[in-house]
Amino acid sequence: MPSNFDGVDGHALPAQMAAELERLVVYADAQERKVSQLQAALDLRVVIEQAIGILAERFELPFPDAFELLRAAARNSRRTVRALAEELGTSRKTPPEIAELLPSSDDEAAENLRCPRCGTLVPAF
Repeated sequence: MPSNFDGVDGHALPAQMAAELERLVVYADAQERKVSQLQAALDLRVVIEQAIGILAERFELPFPDAFELLRAAARNSRRTVRALAEELGTSRKTPPEIAELLPSSDDEAAENLRCPRCGTLVPAF
């Protein structure tokens, strides 16, 4: 069985040390990228959760319905959920993409906004 040591003083050979150091540098770089990606995902999640809370409070919606409202408005307007969530979090006004999906005062309850077939929020007519 080949050994990583030179057999004389028990130390690794210089070429093997260099290869191991290179492997560790590559691994450390990969871990740094992963940490950055996870931090970005966490930051995104915070913005979206805040927007969900705003919608839930503003329109007296359960959290799952508030998320569906945000998601449907983003999809219908071809925007990202994050962009719409950021807009909602920085303004006291409800973005028009979200307002369009809410029932008007003469419509029935918010249950009419959910498609009975797939559960997606749809504009009330």
